[in-house]
Amino acid sequence: MRITPDNSTFFYTGRIELENAEEPLFIYAGSMAETKFTGASVGIYIKNLSMSVYSAIGVLVDNVQYKFELSQSREEQFFQIPAQLGEGEHTLIIFKRQAAAHYFAFCGIEIDDGAKVTPPQKNYSLKIDVYGDSVSAGEVTEAFNYEACTDPENHNGIYDNSWFSYPLILGRRLNAQIYDNSQGGLALFDKTGYFCGPDRETLLGLETTYDKLSYVPYSEKGMTKWDFSRFTPDLVIFAVGQNDPAPNEEETKDPQYIKRWKDKYKEIITDLRQKYGNNAKVLLILTVLMHDPRWDSYLDEIAAELNDPDIRRYRFTRCGAATPGHPRLTEQTEMALELESYIRNWLNIC
Repeated sequence: MRITPDNSTFFYTGRIELENAEEPLFIYAGSMAETKFTGASVGIYIKNLSMSVYSAIGVLVDNVQYKFELSQSREEQFFQIPAQLGEGEHTLIIFKRQAAAHYFAFCGIEIDDGAKVTPPQKNYSLKIDVYGDSVSAGEVTEAFNYEACTDPENHNGIYDNSWFSYPLILGRRLNAQIYDNSQGGLALFDKTGYFCGPDRETLLGLETTYDKLSYVPYSEKGMTKWDFSRFTPDLVIFAVGQNDPAPNEEETKDPQYIKRWKDKYKEIITDLRQKYGNNAKVLLILTVLMHDPRWDSYLDEIAAELNDPDIRRYRFTRCGAATPGHPRLTEQTEMALELESYIRNWLNIC
C-alpha cells in the first residue's frame, strides 16, 4: 500500500520545496521527513536529481540507520528496508545525507496492506537555524579512523552523512528542530571559497545563498527564494569563515577587505534577525577544522562591534586546532557536546 508525501502524517524539517506536494524536493543536507507506521515492512520511493558522480540517501527505521546509494537515473527508484519488523508501531525518518551532490524528490512509502500511518508527536524545546560550510553539513563524517587526519583520497562524497554533523547531533541532544542551511566550500563573499568553482567568477558565497531555497545555480531549479515565514528559529548558529581565505589569501589581508567582510557579515546577521522578528539569538562560531586563527579574531571583533547581548561568540576548546581534514563523527560529537553545554547555560535550558 503506497502512502504519498502529501499525506498529513508526514512531518517535514528543512528548506524543502513543497511546490509539488506529491514530490517534495529535498535540497539542503539534513532535511528530513518523518512518520510512524504499523506492519512488518516499509520501502521508500525516490527520484534523484544528480549533480555529482555519487549520491545516497539516509533512512532510519526504529532508530536503525540505513544508507541507499542512488543511480543517476531520473526515473523513480524504490528501496526496501532490509528488516523484518515486529508487531506494533514503528518510526521512520528519511533524510538527506549530502548537500549539493544532488537534490531528491521524495515520492512516498510502501507499507503492508491494511497498515496505518500516524504523525510523529513533536514537542520541540528549541528551533535552531544553522548557516555553515562542509563541516556543518556533515561532509566526510563517516571516514572512521581518520580522526586528526587529512581526508581519504577521492572519497567523492561516500563518507558524507549529515546525521553525524554537529548541528543534527546537537538537535537530538537539545530536543531542537534543526534547519541546516550549510554547503561545502561556502565562504561569505561571492568569488571566494570553493562552492561553484573552480572558476573564480562563478564562486558563490553565503551573501547569495543565505536567503535561497534552491541555492545551486547549475541545478534544474536554478536559484529560488526562501520564504522565511516558514521557519522562525529561537537561535541562529553562524559558522562561516574557514573557507574565506580562498582563492587569494593575500587579498584577504588588506584591512579594507576585512572591513568589507565584517560589514557584510554583520549585514546578513542583522537582516536575518529582522526576518525573524528580532527575537532570535545568534551564536558565532568556527569549528575544530584547522584554519587561520585570524578569522576567529574577526568573529571576536564582530561580536564586540555589534554589542548585543543576544549575539554571542563561542570558541571550541580545540577551535581550529583539532584536524586538518573534515571532523569525523567523534570530532563532530565533541563540538555538539560543547555547544549543548554552552547553549543550555545561555538559554537556561534544563
